[in-house]
Amino acid sequence: MFVKPGVLVEVRDLVKIYKYKGGEVQALKGVTASFEPGTLTCVMGPSGSGKTTLLNLIGGIDTPTGGQVSVGGIKVHALRGVELDKYRLVNVGFVFQALNLIPTLTALENVMLPAQMAGVSRQESVKRALELLRLVGLGDKASRYPEELSGGEQQRVAIAVALANDPSLIIADEPTAELDSQNARNVVDILVKLAREYGKTVILATHDPRVAVNTDRILRLEDGKLVGEVKPIDLEKSVVGATPREASVTLSEIIKVKIASVEKEIRDVEEMFRDNKLSAEEFYSKVSRLRLIKEALTELLTSIGSS
Repeated sequence: MFVKPGVLVEVRDLVKIYKYKGGEVQALKGVTASFEPGTLTCVMGPSGSGKTTLLNLIGGIDTPTGGQVSVGGIKVHALRGVELDKYRLVNVGFVFQALNLIPTLTALENVMLPAQMAGVSRQESVKRALELLRLVGLGDKASRYPEELSGGEQQRVAIAVALANDPSLIIADEPTAELDSQNARNVVDILVKLAREYGKTVILATHDPRVAVNTDRILRLEDGKLVGEVKPIDLEKSVVGATPREASVTLSEIIKVKIASVEKEIRDVEEMFRDNKLSAEEFYSKVSRLRLIKEALTELLTSIGSS
């Protein structure tokens, strides 16, 4: 089904400035990062932190004001016109919060469209589309129109559309934002499979810690700057590595203890910063990492309470 392997993605000193009447906004301020093939990387940060801008520059939807974007050796920042169109069509699969499905086309026809735009024959496009719909668990709904599908099913069709031309790079911007827990889980499972079983390079932006804990690493953006990185395994260790005082201690109690411990670490870091024992860069890096862990643990505690 998939032939193209994932690719190394590198951004260096990436700057993006949006100008408007009366002023300008600097959305990215010198971001440098790399994304390995076969990995699923999560970009997190508050609204306005630059997450979508970063993804758009890597995907060739927008062009940087300064810096470089390299995707599998392709200098994306230097592409223009037809070359840029071809890059987006062939090399990148986009999954957006806004699904962008064509309502007058069936699920099968929506998935076929990108392949046909790339010059693939109708027969091969049909074959490929059916395989992709089966991959996302919708092989029996190929003839349905978007309005006949649930929100979660529509998002899975959108993933199949993104995979139509076997891209090496998958970019997903808030792909679970409007989904309930089960549908969000289905979408995350597909993205994880694309990275770990098929070797694709997958980059996603999310506010959802339920998504973040399933990725290989979490990058934190704040105010257009990369301020830290968290390994999701740290979240797992926060729970699994806890040693209860008594054998009867429940998982939820362990998590509550770990949250309290993380909150204390945050206070300690803040105190060290006030005492000039940490630089601003060290402070933001440490606090961002701890806050990510706390958010994910809190979400886990909530899910346990509602189960």
